[in-house]
Amino acid sequence: MRIRNFVAAGLMAGLVLTLAQPVTAATAVKKLLWSQEFNEPAGTSPNPKFFKYDLGGGGWGNKEMQWYTEDAVKTNGTGQLVISATKIPPVQDGDLPYNCFGDCQYYSGRINTQGKIRFKYGRLEARIQMPSGGGVWPAFWLLGSNIVAKSWPTSGEIDVVELRGREPNRDIATAHGPGYSGANGKTNVIVSPTSLADGFHTYAIDWAANKITWYLDGKVFHTLTPAMVKPNTYVFNQDFFMILNVAMGGDFDGGLLDTSIDKAEMKIDYIRYYSINGVGKVTTK
Repeated sequence: MRIRNFVAAGLMAGLVLTLAQPVTAATAVKKLLWSQEFNEPAGTSPNPKFFKYDLGGGGWGNKEMQWYTEDAVKTNGTGQLVISATKIPPVQDGDLPYNCFGDCQYYSGRINTQGKIRFKYGRLEARIQMPSGGGVWPAFWLLGSNIVAKSWPTSGEIDVVELRGREPNRDIATAHGPGYSGANGKTNVIVSPTSLADGFHTYAIDWAANKITWYLDGKVFHTLTPAMVKPNTYVFNQDFFMILNVAMGGDFDGGLLDTSIDKAEMKIDYIRYYSINGVGKVTTK
């Protein structure tokens, strides 16, 4: 349930850093608590013990143009889980596939851990090769596990990484909560000297009570604390669940979808979750 309306101006308040800036994380003792390495044979679905699918279209609150299917999320047999957005072939006799109602032009995939596994504090990281292209919108993110009871944005949202496909060297990190959601989210950007679609990069957060720190390839570029959201409420001292998806089009990129794109792939090499100095918890169910 991604209920957000983004505009490009929403990033103007964020600080833009470059990967050339030598900012690194402090030394910490990490313990691996959970991971997915995706070494299964080609065509394997994500482990149903941990992941389920979001399915269907309807714009997803952002006028997106994809229809999510299970078939779009499979391992490739070389150690990665691939989320593939593929253009829907021309329909015959007005027979729209999957009851798209005219709002979708691509099949794609979205998986989440809601109701299966949730996280609180620690380090969450994934090694990903991003897709690119105008209107392609890959994301690795978290939602508060209380979203059903509290609704968005009171539940909170942590975007570990989002990309606008037309700007594939810009890693966008954002936190959303009550009074600071959508275009008013707490956002920063780090600019890579090369496209993040050209190879694998590591996207991570270090998450503690009253503080979240974002990294790209070990470089700090965004931090959030309660003081930064005042007078609004800081909602990140609770359990969250994980989401990975590739959206196509939508408000995040101003609706600028390049429909000449036939295929866009997000390749996830691994996802790993650690405690830091003994702090961090994984809860199943």
